[in-house]
Amino acid sequence: MRIDFDGVTPVLRMLLLNEFQPHSDFHVELERPVFVAVGDRVSYEGGAVVVTRLTGERHRYPEGDSYWICR
Repeated sequence: MRIDFDGVTPVLRMLLLNEFQPHSDFHVELERPVFVAVGDRVSYEGGAVVVTRLTGERHRYPEGDSYWICR
């Protein structure tokens, strides 16, 4: 599923996030899976995923591993 990591666009459905590609050539795995609810906003900031809840609360989840994809 494609989601925007811009911190502005709300997530349209509930999901469990454990790895993602913020760019087409960069892969990130999280230390542990993150539950993202409908309406949450997600961003990738300084080596961590930041989830902003509908209430405005911000939760930061550090990456476990990341690497560049050579094509």
